[in-house]
Amino acid sequence: MNAAVRIAGRVGRVLRETLLTLAAVGGVACVVLTILAFTGGYSLIMFKTGSMSPTIPAGSVALVQRVPASDLAVGDVTTVDRPGELPITHRIIGISPGPTPTQRMITMKGDANQSADPAPYTISDARIVRGSLPGLAYVIVWFGSPWVLGTITVGAALLVTWAFWPRVRRPAPADAEDDHLDTTGDDAPPSPEFASRHERRLGQHVASCVAVGTLVVLPSLTSAPPAGAAELISITSNGGGTHVLDALRPYDWDLDIDAGSAPADGELTVTLRGEGHGVQLSTIVRSCTTRWEGSGCPGTATTLSAAAQLTLDSLEKPLLRQATPSVVHLRISVTGGGDPSGAATLVLRATAEQTSVEQTVGTTVLPATGGPPPALFAAPAAVLVGLGVALIARQRRRER
Repeated sequence: MNAAVRIAGRVGRVLRETLLTLAAVGGVACVVLTILAFTGGYSLIMFKTGSMSPTIPAGSVALVQRVPASDLAVGDVTTVDRPGELPITHRIIGISPGPTPTQRMITMKGDANQSADPAPYTISDARIVRGSLPGLAYVIVWFGSPWVLGTITVGAALLVTWAFWPRVRRPAPADAEDDHLDTTGDDAPPSPEFASRHERRLGQHVASCVAVGTLVVLPSLTSAPPAGAAELISITSNGGGTHVLDALRPYDWDLDIDAGSAPADGELTVTLRGEGHGVQLSTIVRSCTTRWEGSGCPGTATTLSAAAQLTLDSLEKPLLRQATPSVVHLRISVTGGGDPSGAATLVLRATAEQTSVEQTVGTTVLPATGGPPPALFAAPAAVLVGLGVALIARQRRRER
């Protein structure tokens, strides 16, 4: 029993230190970004469109630095602020003197665009792109979700409070001085010092195995189809998770609906519904005689529904109805816009012989290029609050 308690305590300490290290890394990153923002004029911008592809594809995050117009040169990728409009980030293809010595007139063009921007921009300063990472905008948007950000914030505060909360020292047994304790057996008391290097590694391995096991097991449990439905009808798709929408470039949701085991005198029906808020969705639904590929339909494609708005009213819209047995290959191309804090879920339901299965995909909206990044500093603030509460509690305990 004592050995189990000691192992549990050591694993708890290792887990606590691991989580604190991760929180500290995140806090340091936020502090570094804050220092860069105040001292070097650095900031982050997210790219909604692909006008700078392939150099900076849609969904990228770029680190930009505000510099005077005189520091710019032809070939620089620059973000220009436009009064009354969203900022634009394109490559400079021409520079000429401006109305004043500190101003410049620059002509810009997106790498993916066929022509330059309609008119030159007269600027005193601009933000020059120092580097970019593709796909990071989707991660930032996901972390910017109120639920995710709130969970991280509360978890960080609880973690620090748990780590620094004063612990009560248990008094040694009264006869401890009279007995010679064997420190090599399983009944040896825990050392007042932290666990040895070997014990720390053991605890880290245990914590890692638990974490990896959870990540591997949970998806297989939650994504398993209903037992009765799997024998009659099934759906496989390339969806799952949350995908960032673009107003121009569609997200293609490919689904394979297999009702080949359904009775010959039955019927397959497929419906689509939208749930959520703050997002406007437009969908185009097409079927293919074979499975969809990235480049399109290798066989014959048929449009089932032209571009139409999908309202988020949780009402099912019919997509197709045909006799069974049958196998259907669908591609639902989704575009959208709206509030970046909004979110929507598309639910596709297939029914055959009174048996239904569903597939879902989540969507959110990527803020426009140059838009303000999500509130990245809420979690470090919560860490500080939790640390303050723990230190106050420890101080009061000492004063007693």
